[in-house]
Amino acid sequence: MLSSADAVVNRGRFVPHVPDDRTAVVRHRARVGYVDTDKAGVVHHTVYLVWMEAGRIEYLRARGVDYRRFEVERGLAMPVVEANLAYRSPARFDDEVVIETWVSSVTRARIVFEARVLRDGEVLCEGAITTAVVHLAEARPVSVPEELRDACS
Repeated sequence: MLSSADAVVNRGRFVPHVPDDRTAVVRHRARVGYVDTDKAGVVHHTVYLVWMEAGRIEYLRARGVDYRRFEVERGLAMPVVEANLAYRSPARFDDEVVIETWVSSVTRARIVFEARVLRDGEVLCEGAITTAVVHLAEARPVSVPEELRDACS
């Protein structure tokens, strides 16, 4: 796996690291709603972050981690501590997009998820989202639990 620095920046630009093993990539679809667009008729930049969040949840689900149970039963959450996105081309109302998500790095304290949003194979946006793990009741960071590390490795 790459470090987040390897995966994220090349001369100030985000450069994704798409894994060679395409089975490591989880895909899901979304339809652009009217509410997702701005006055210019294109998807608002924040919507890509929402889609990437859904991608992280689907990635974990595909690997046997129920995020809701992770929060409720374990009392843990995975807040975003860093987000790097590169916007390549706009999506518009009623487009169907595919969100591809994979993990590029797992350390003792953080997980780096990478994602691409595509329309008909064209990359619209790509990014790296770094998450930490925190204990909700104590509001303190904790190490990435083994079950989560295993699911993301």
